[in-house]
Amino acid sequence: AQRKGMNVTQIGIVFGVFELVMFIFAPILGKYMCVIGSKFMFISGLFITAGTSILFGFLNLLDTGPMFFGYSLAIRCVEAIGDAAFLTSSFAISAYTFPGRIATVVGILETFGGLGFTAGPAVGGLLFELGGYQLPFIVLGALLGVAAVLSYFLLESPIDQEMKNTQGMMSLLRIPLILLLVLAVVVCAMSLAFIDPTLADHLDSFNLSPVLVGLMFLWCGGIYTITAPLWGYLIDRYNCAPSLMVFGAILAVFGMFFIGPPPFLGIEKSLFSIAAALVVLGIAIGALYIPTFQACLDTVKENGFPDNFETYGCVSGLFQSAFSFGGFFGPTVGGFAVELIGFEWTTTIIAGIHFLVALPLIAYNFISYRRRKKAKKTQPVMPVLSAPLLDTSGV
Repeated sequence: AQRKGMNVTQIGIVFGVFELVMFIFAPILGKYMCVIGSKFMFISGLFITAGTSILFGFLNLLDTGPMFFGYSLAIRCVEAIGDAAFLTSSFAISAYTFPGRIATVVGILETFGGLGFTAGPAVGGLLFELGGYQLPFIVLGALLGVAAVLSYFLLESPIDQEMKNTQGMMSLLRIPLILLLVLAVVVCAMSLAFIDPTLADHLDSFNLSPVLVGLMFLWCGGIYTITAPLWGYLIDRYNCAPSLMVFGAILAVFGMFFIGPPPFLGIEKSLFSIAAALVVLGIAIGALYIPTFQACLDTVKENGFPDNFETYGCVSGLFQSAFSFGGFFGPTVGGFAVELIGFEWTTTIIAGIHFLVALPLIAYNFISYRRRKKAKKTQPVMPVLSAPLLDTSGV
């Protein structure tokens, strides 16, 4: 991109606009999923993403200057719409297909997504060495195209009920707990996305090789990827989503707090402390993020929303929109904050945000526990009725 005359700001815009477009389009696609058709949305989203990936590989043929920047921006926007389509529909289809195993499915989806993010740079670099700039994008587009074709034959068509629910996306946001869960998703995505562009500079003083720097990144993303299915299993097996979110929120405070660490503690940063904090953060983000989709679905049903595909679509769209906003906010605002006040203070502020999320989660957990306990005490005890003894005196 720099060889084509793009400055750092333009490069940041091209990468950041992807999450911004997803933030805008995910709730729209979720709301109208029943009209469009969930299977059609999933397959068409894959095809759009495949086509734009291949097109991106041919951008190097354009002239240097505004044309290169404009086409890069346009292709990324269209690609984001395709990505929003198949991701939003995938969560809704999963909720419909596996109603009793939603958290487990989300954990598995996050594991494979994490594997893709982890292996992507290495595989892409290898393909670049073998065939130049175009080959990684062509291979990625071809794989997505094959996935779309296979989905057409293998994916069952869910029953997309007609839109009968008058409660839309704004009705969801009027539920206080939904707002809290959305905030939790935003903070999780923000934390993960913040680490990507800023951690390498934080490690500069250790003079690490590129391989070791890459391994440091794996501590957070790798642990998150490995533990995601475990959280899903625990939620579906023991119905512990609220408690797990509290655990994750509190743990995230410590993880983000000690990545710096904060200047006022007077502790020198070390590779061990940073690696340990990244491990803690990876565990924490998984424990906080994985239960949120299940918790959102349970909450909207408790508040009178019907248990149908339209509700799944709305929740999935809101869920993806929140994650995309965090993915946009983390590297942009977080990167600006690092330049302004430094990495250590920025991570301290993010730890404070996690703490502000943890407090209402703890309060909600406590109130819910008291209500359940009170309900058990006030539940009337049915008397045991004994049948009268048979009167055999007249026999």
